[in-house]
Amino acid sequence: MNHIPFSKIELHQELVGQISEKLKLISDSIRQLKDSSAEDTKSSAGDKYETGREMIRQEMDKAEKMSLEYKSQLEVLSSLRPDESTELIQRGSLVVTDRMPLYISVGFGKVNISGQEVFVISSQAPLARLMMGKTAGKVISLNGITYHIKAVQ
Repeated sequence: MNHIPFSKIELHQELVGQISEKLKLISDSIRQLKDSSAEDTKSSAGDKYETGREMIRQEMDKAEKMSLEYKSQLEVLSSLRPDESTELIQRGSLVVTDRMPLYISVGFGKVNISGQEVFVISSQAPLARLMMGKTAGKVISLNGITYHIKAVQ
C-alpha cells in the first residue's frame, strides 16, 4: 500500500474544489434565506410571523458559521505547499499507513480520489498529533489501534 493512484497535488486540488463547492452552496443558501426574510411581510398572525423570522435567523446564523469554517479551511489549505515533500510528518503531509492514507491539513473527513478513500484530518487531531515528526517505518498506536507508517509525502 506504499503506492497511491494520485499525487498529493491532485488530492490538494480535489479538496480545495470540494470545499469551494460547499462554500458556494452555503453562500447560495444564505442569499435565499435573506431573500426569504425580506419577502416575509408582517401579517395579522403576529406570533406566526415572529416564529418564522426567528427560524430564518437561526438558519442564517448556522449557515454563516459554516461559511466562516469553509473560508478558514481554504485559508489553511492555501498556506500549504502540496508540491513539496518531506520525510518528517507535518501539516501538509500525505501519510500512507497500513490502514488508510491520511492528508494532514484540515478536518474534512473522507475524500474519494481515483477510487481511493483518503481521510483528511486536522493537524490538531489526536492521530495527527501522534504522527507529527515521525517518518516512514515508524509505528504508532491510538486507542488500541496500531498504525504502521508506510510512506510520507
